[in-house]
Amino acid sequence: MNTGKYLVGTILSVLLLCTFSLAMADSPADLSTPDRHSVEVKGKIKLFRIQAEGLDLGTGANKTDGEVFVTLDSEPKMVYTLQLHGDSPKTNQVMADTLRDAYINNIPVTIYHQMSIKDKTNNLKILMVQMSRK
Repeated sequence: MNTGKYLVGTILSVLLLCTFSLAMADSPADLSTPDRHSVEVKGKIKLFRIQAEGLDLGTGANKTDGEVFVTLDSEPKMVYTLQLHGDSPKTNQVMADTLRDAYINNIPVTIYHQMSIKDKTNNLKILMVQMSRK
């Protein structure tokens, strides 16, 4: 009976270690490197749009639900989106404010966005916003 409990405990310990190892593997090595689930794009904001919650943009695979829409000069056909719903993380508002300031002041930004599961979508969810000084 003790052997069964020991075996279960050992299996759970191994699973916890594997989970921790996977979490560490997904973390970027430093601030200049995105995580494995993000794609980096840099440029100046050409369009900055805020709209009321509940309004969709696009159709089919390009349909998205968001309140902030951004396009960059480096990728003019891509639309980067951010939700500002009542249940959205507070950091989304900070990212929206940062993007607005970058747009007003014509400052280049680095956006890390969610990898698209569908290759044909042009609307990508913003995960991080970064600004750097030279």
